[in-house]
Amino acid sequence: MIAAGLTLIGFFALAAAMPRHAPLLLGGWQSRLPPQRLQAAGWVLLLAAFAATLLAPDWPRGLVTWLGLLPLAAALVLLGLTYDVRIARGTAAAGLLTLAAGLLR
Repeated sequence: MIAAGLTLIGFFALAAAMPRHAPLLLGGWQSRLPPQRLQAAGWVLLLAAFAATLLAPDWPRGLVTWLGLLPLAAALVLLGLTYDVRIARGTAAAGLLTLAAGLLR
């Protein structure tokens, strides 16, 4: 669950780092968050999700799960950007909830 949350938030950060999507996703926060930091944060979150799967007791299954999570999380953010920006923001919120649930578990 931790890897899923980190992956969703990571792809949201990578999308928010793009000049085309930043005004829609960040709104007034766009001026406070430089794109270089958002891009670096997105890659760090994806690497943290990868590390979380490798640290799991059953790491081969976790690795396959992480490889499946990558296109799923990217597709959720992409569909949100395509149809309604609230869906993309919802994926970030779902990522935070999933991360919190994984940490509390």
